[in-house]
Amino acid sequence: MKIAVVQFTIDAVNLEENCQKVSNLIDSQPNCDLYLLPELWTCGYIQEQWLSIAENETPKALTWMSREALRRNILIGGSIIFKESDGGLVNRFMLFDRVGSLICSYDKAHLFKPLSEHEYLVGGLKLPPVVVVDGLRISPAICYDLRFPEMFRRVALKGVDVYLVSSQWPKPRRKILEVLAQARAIENQALLVLSNSIGVDSSGNDFCGGSGFFDPYGDSIQVSDIEGVVVQEVCIDDLSKARVQLRVIDDREIGVDFD
Repeated sequence: MKIAVVQFTIDAVNLEENCQKVSNLIDSQPNCDLYLLPELWTCGYIQEQWLSIAENETPKALTWMSREALRRNILIGGSIIFKESDGGLVNRFMLFDRVGSLICSYDKAHLFKPLSEHEYLVGGLKLPPVVVVDGLRISPAICYDLRFPEMFRRVALKGVDVYLVSSQWPKPRRKILEVLAQARAIENQALLVLSNSIGVDSSGNDFCGGSGFFDPYGDSIQVSDIEGVVVQEVCIDDLSKARVQLRVIDDREIGVDFD
């Protein structure tokens, strides 16, 4: 499977502009199987407008993602603001398949209090799902989730080859982002694919980019500090090789690593 990570500056007030940016970036790297978009790729952190966005813009965004997936014969995923039937808002990752059907969704479990997510959103209460695509077991996560290794390990125990992480991580903590992404990949012997936004938003938040691929050996391929796309061919044999060399999951000790 050929996966593409899309990195761009999110326009907080213009869904059409964000859709056009994504479309142009996909055109710059065609013929990939899966395209991963950043966290809240339709709007970013304009919290006071999230309710209106969820009601008026999110339906359009979902229709666009579904149509693009079908039109281009690709998978496309990223997180958006979504309004539940009870009126609550969630930060939801959605992955559409090649015929435009939703095959995977996950509500961000760990809400980031410094950006007041907990004041506007309801946190997800379910473990991220694992779906099989082209023989690869894929599972999503969102930004702040990276700081919680327990969640990633629980998913790893269900069997996962690739973590898809949509993010808006700030520039002052870029080194932390890279270290956490490497750690989650290494300790769970999986590939971690990260799409992070870049640039300064309307609230003055400066996001660091650094999108790319982090493998079980600690190696990474990342986008430079501009809008762009990075692509990698993902092979299950390469991931299996790492798990044969060191059987980390099997070598856990009861009473020490788990109860």
